Amino acid sequence: MTADRTPAAPGRRWVALGTAVFLLAALTAVGLALSGSWAAWGDFETAGMSRWRVRPFWLTVAVACEVVALCASGAVWAAMFRAAGGSAGMPEAAAAWLGSNLGRYLPGKIWQVAGLVTYIRGRGDSGATAFATLIAFQAAIVVTGVAVALVALGAGAFEVVGRWPLIAGGIALAAALTPPVLRSVLGLGRRLLRETGERNDVELDGKVLCSAVVGSLLIWALHGLGFLALLEGLVLDNTVGFAAALGVFAGSYVVGYLALVAPGGLVVREGMLVALLAAAAAIPAGPAAALALAARLWTTGAELVSFGLTLAVLRFASVPRDGEP
Repeated sequence: MTADRTPAAPGRRWVALGTAVFLLAALTAVGLALSGSWAAWGDFETAGMSRWRVRPFWLTVAVACEVVALCASGAVWAAMFRAAGGSAGMPEAAAAWLGSNLGRYLPGKIWQVAGLVTYIRGRGDSGATAFATLIAFQAAIVVTGVAVALVALGAGAFEVVGRWPLIAGGIALAAALTPPVLRSVLGLGRRLLRETGERNDVELDGKVLCSAVVGSLLIWALHGLGFLALLEGLVLDNTVGFAAALGVFAGSYVVGYLALVAPGGLVVREGMLVALLAAAAAIPAGPAAALALAARLWTTGAELVSFGLTLAVLRFASVPRDGEP
């Protein structure tokens, strides 16, 4: 007797193929970005390496903190998506967010959004809800990042880019967290994606927005701890404290994110990190440039590890247990 096998729907096969192509392109872009970052910031001969000492324990802590921060990011978005009406499970939604996050390294700023929305729609869920919650979460990340950086370092540290453009950008993005704007974004997504039916009743309420802000603050704290551990693992007699490490990382990340022409904020983030390290800790340009390269390797490696971990969890969760059909 031969068991019946239902072939995969053609649409699902195309989504799976598109997802694989997207990830391959994103990983290729990650490799190119890292090689470009190395070329721009890797002059270790003039980087004051006598001040450096590699301590594996602290580097391991740095990677662990960043992996937890990234997994927390995926979990926060997944919780927002489910609270707004999405039906994807937490591991699957978190893996989708982390996978699409690699699209930041592709030229253009739309690939992260496009990759996530395409995957969510391919599994029969609401792409418009994924789009709106992603916009809300990214706005929360940037707004809280601006606030954290300004509180930790003071506005004077950002004279290189101008304090008012940074504050104005934060205020503009804060507007994206208001329910009327998010309802408009949700409606726009539905019209563009031609989604109709009962999903039109989905609302992005205050609870969802509060979870985005609170989650973002926790995520920034984890990023700050990771960057501080990275400094402890590389810099001999490190004098940078937690507040300065948090402010430097948050400020450089936000500026790199807002640089629309730079894939993954490449070079822009590193340049800002060098400037902020000089302003906050008086670290010379050479060692700061080497630290910027190390930070890029650290964050990108953690992105790949966290994505792999969520895929492993998702695969484990899908394996039938003994006695299960």
